[in-house]
Amino acid sequence: MSVSKKQGLGKYRVIVIAVALFLVFDLGVLILNFFTSYQIGQDAISINLAGRQRMLSQRMTKSLLIIANDASAGRDIGAGKTELKKTVGLFDSTLKAFHTGGSVMGGNDKMVELNAITSPKGLQILSEASTIWQGYTLATQPIITQAEFTPEQLTTAITYARANNIKLLGLMNGLTNDLEKIASAKAERLRLVQTIGIGLALLNFGFILFKFIRSLRRSDELVEQAQQETDEILATVKEGLFLLDENLKIGNQYSASLRTILLQEIKPGADFIAILGSMSSSETLVSARDYIELLFGNHVKENLIISLNPLSEVEVQLTDSRGKSDTRYLSFQFNRVLVADKISHLLVTVQDVTERVHLVTALADVKGQSKVELSYLQKILAIDHEQMHNFLALMETSLTNINAALQQASEHGGADYHSIINKILRETHTIKGEAATLGLESCTSNTHSFEQEMIRIRNLPHIQGNDMVGLTVRLDDFFERLHLVRTIMSSVTGANVSTLTPVAHASNLVDDMQLLCLSIASDQQKQAKLTADLAALPKLPECLTKELRNITIQLLRNAVSHGIETPDERILLGKSPTGSIHLSCKEIQKDQFEWVIRDDGHGLDPERIKSALLRNNYYDQEALTSMDTRSIVMKIFEPGFSTLTTAHANAGHGIGLDLILDKINAIGGRLHVKTRVNHSTEFIIHFALGRSPVAQSS
Repeated sequence: MSVSKKQGLGKYRVIVIAVALFLVFDLGVLILNFFTSYQIGQDAISINLAGRQRMLSQRMTKSLLIIANDASAGRDIGAGKTELKKTVGLFDSTLKAFHTGGSVMGGNDKMVELNAITSPKGLQILSEASTIWQGYTLATQPIITQAEFTPEQLTTAITYARANNIKLLGLMNGLTNDLEKIASAKAERLRLVQTIGIGLALLNFGFILFKFIRSLRRSDELVEQAQQETDEILATVKEGLFLLDENLKIGNQYSASLRTILLQEIKPGADFIAILGSMSSSETLVSARDYIELLFGNHVKENLIISLNPLSEVEVQLTDSRGKSDTRYLSFQFNRVLVADKISHLLVTVQDVTERVHLVTALADVKGQSKVELSYLQKILAIDHEQMHNFLALMETSLTNINAALQQASEHGGADYHSIINKILRETHTIKGEAATLGLESCTSNTHSFEQEMIRIRNLPHIQGNDMVGLTVRLDDFFERLHLVRTIMSSVTGANVSTLTPVAHASNLVDDMQLLCLSIASDQQKQAKLTADLAALPKLPECLTKELRNITIQLLRNAVSHGIETPDERILLGKSPTGSIHLSCKEIQKDQFEWVIRDDGHGLDPERIKSALLRNNYYDQEALTSMDTRSIVMKIFEPGFSTLTTAHANAGHGIGLDLILDKINAIGGRLHVKTRVNHSTEFIIHFALGRSPVAQSS
């Protein structure tokens, strides 16, 4: 249940438009201010350069006079010619830039961009100045360009300069004044626009303030009306309704029916656990507290744990005002109240379901146990009895081991819960793998769900004993299912299932592995084919064959999930769209055997493994740098490690390879891993008959 803080735009349309206009006014003034400021900056450059032209007009004449004076005195005129050339070139390039725009040398000896003159007066001045300058250029050209010039040429240049010096100075002075006038007009226009814009913005702000206050007043009226309607609903509804905060306190508002259903007075802020404890058992109280705390946790989806509600149908003892006690059945339903995507409260709905419970119980009695047994029978009839026996024996052993681990966690408060959970995960993973090979989807799903819950607990920052309590309930359910299936199998076969003597057949193992291979590949949109050569399998004892079967299941899941690529990826790598997996068992020497599973997939990429180790904080960069390639690759067997970023039913939990290594050690085997990136991976297990188990891996 989500409480949204967002309203429709229609209610605030006028305010939104007014705010938008306010922002538009401000933005418009800012943009114009930026643009005009830029233009003024450009005008400042033009003014400075026009002023420089005035100065240059005088320097040119001065340079000519210096050259004449030095020549008559017999001194070197090189410095004067250099000055004249520089001054004439600078004046000429600047005058042309005023005409057409372009880059010229600025006052700081750096190139600046000069905009072309566009005003009528400025263009007229430039036209007159250009006419004078053409004559000036012709008169000074011999002085600047020729190594030696005649006195007559120098006299001509000085005469022209003296005749037009004042005119040219006046024109450049007029150009400077014109540019200053234009810049002043722009600044005045900017001030006017700013004043108008700010005035409009202030008027708009006043309008916004007026509309906002009126809207608030209207909202207050609506809130009061909604409060009244809420009170009427709570007074009329037949269910008990109230809000529960994270401190498990009842909110200030609740329905009138709540007192009738609970047969006691309810006060705002009352402790819900205390009220529940007065009418139910301590076990129910503990489960209810755990469930409610789970609902307040952000890491669990509400829809996934609805079925775990311990108060969906709870037996209570209610005492009325006369002191009479009565057994009733109540249903407490909890829904999260989300505010801004965060859990604020739980909405609790309480119903008296006593009559419904009595009806359901009566109906269940009528149907009888026979129908339940028939339902289970239909699911297991298609499975070979021998294979079913093997599975039930494995499941019973694993469940017994899980129960022992949970007892250890219960009896030893300071136990290493991570180690215990990893042990339970390995046993559960074994059951899930075997169930998948037999096509027992229901069992596979249940064990996967059990795995997910344990992984959730394993990932908690601090695991406590209470976190493990919920697992015992799920374990009891597994034992009940096991007992029921054994009963059904005994009825079908006419003998006790536990007395059957199974015999391992290579063909059965290959068939099971091929079905599992196809199933996993289909789930992941891949194509894979399993081939096998198990000629030496009949020489192995049954207990060893079972362990090898379990190892093979995990390696096969690993090969399809991690090794085999999708058809598109394989085609890009030049491979067949269908991945190849080969299983073999050979007797390499007397009582010396080799068990191999090979796939032609991704291979083990050390860099990918290293990235996963770094991403999951197993090691830091310095530690990984110090490891060789072999050490990096062998980290795939660490508990909880996986290269997948997203886990699914067949891989990604970091359990399978850890389980494989344990089982190889248990049979005294030695593991070799051969791999080539984008080519293949080969797991080779060497073991011997008649030896004491020696845990080695390489």
